[in-house]
Amino acid sequence: MKKPNAYTLRIIGSSPSSLPLSRLALYLAEMSKLLGHSEKVHFDKVVKGSAALRVWVEEDVAPAVKARTRLAIAGSNSAPKEAVESLSRINELLSQDGKRGELKNPEGTVVIPFPGGASKPQEAITMDDETSIVGQVIKIGGRDDTIPLTLTGSDGIHYNCTVKGRELAKEISAYYLGDLIEVSGKGYWSRLPGGKWVLDRLIVRSYRELADDWDDALTLMSQLSTDWGGGGDVEETCAKIRRG
Repeated sequence: MKKPNAYTLRIIGSSPSSLPLSRLALYLAEMSKLLGHSEKVHFDKVVKGSAALRVWVEEDVAPAVKARTRLAIAGSNSAPKEAVESLSRINELLSQDGKRGELKNPEGTVVIPFPGGASKPQEAITMDDETSIVGQVIKIGGRDDTIPLTLTGSDGIHYNCTVKGRELAKEISAYYLGDLIEVSGKGYWSRLPGGKWVLDRLIVRSYRELADDWDDALTLMSQLSTDWGGGGDVEETCAKIRRG
């Protein structure tokens, strides 16, 4: 005969035969804290299929248990602290067991799902590699031999770096809000859930100025037998190059 006022905690992916008695006791202890009125809340049975722990409540306290449970699930300030904490603890137990679950009220409605193991964050994938980035120095300064440096790339991304050595930091500081530079060193990367890699930090060991490269390129271009450096028509110049 089905007991009245029954609450059921279903552990999805488990079964009565695979649920150790010690774990059963822990789950029931948290259900007791959630429902309260321990003298009038009783264990019924473990239902077959996915292990479903069923308890039932005596009629005279059923309204109070229902109200207590509703407040705890809503996270109300009026809910007893142990009732609210029991929900987190149940989810923690499920996470430890690699399961998820749900709590059903006497009407058979799921009143709260427990993500359990499904709520565990993916392990971060990290790597380090020799890295070079190009950007403008927007911040540099510090008092020891590891100087914080921030560069802004052409894509607007801010790169957090650390310069090894005061002399190197002093040289790089000359480019504050100036020309773009390329810094190189050991980069520490993380892969986001979507698969994109992001640079967490870069230990800068060297740099090079890019402005000189452009000056050299422009000088070489001006020495070519074209009107490029003299402001001639670019399309016509390109056409001449193609025609030989």
